[in-house]
Amino acid sequence: MRFNTALILGTTLLLGTAAAFSVSDTRRNFLAKSSSAIVGTTAGAIVTTLSPKVASAEYDDYITTESGMKYKVTKEAPEDAAIPTAGQTVKTQYTGWLDSFDSEKKFDSSRDRGRPFTFKVGTGQVIRGWDEAFSTMKVGERRNIVLPPRLAYGERGAGGIIPGGATLYFDVELLAIL
Repeated sequence: MRFNTALILGTTLLLGTAAAFSVSDTRRNFLAKSSSAIVGTTAGAIVTTLSPKVASAEYDDYITTESGMKYKVTKEAPEDAAIPTAGQTVKTQYTGWLDSFDSEKKFDSSRDRGRPFTFKVGTGQVIRGWDEAFSTMKVGERRNIVLPPRLAYGERGAGGIIPGGATLYFDVELLAIL
C-alpha cells in the first residue's frame, strides 16, 4: 500500500487549515494558527505516509495479489505440474505463525503432526487466503504466504488462539491433487 505524499500533504493541509479557522479570525490569528496547524498536520501526514512502506519493506520481494495476499515461491514445481481447479481435493503441508515467519508464535502445523491436511479448493472449506493461494499453485510448489485479516479470520479471530484482526503467515506446500 503506497500513498501519494504530495496528495496526502496537500489534502491534509487544506482540510486542517480550513477546519481550524472561522470567518471572524483576524489575519494575525490566521497566520499564527496556520503555522501551528501546518506543522502538526504535516508531521501526522508524513508518519501516515511512511509507516506502510516501512512495514512492507520486509516483503518487497513478494508478489501481491489484487486481494492483498502476498506470496513468495520458495520451491518451484515442475513446469508441467498440475494446478487444482475449484472442487478438487488437495493434499497439503503447512505451518502457520502470528507476527512473522520468524515468530515464536507458531499456532498450527501439519508438518509437526506428521499428517498432511486435505481440503477441496475453492469451496470455502478453508480461509479465503488458502482458497486463493492453492488455486494458483502447482503440485510440488511451496510458498510463503502472508494473509491480511480479511483473507484469514477477520476481526473475529479463531479458537482463542488467533486474535481478531491478525495477519497470518504460512509456509504452504501443495503435495498432490487427489
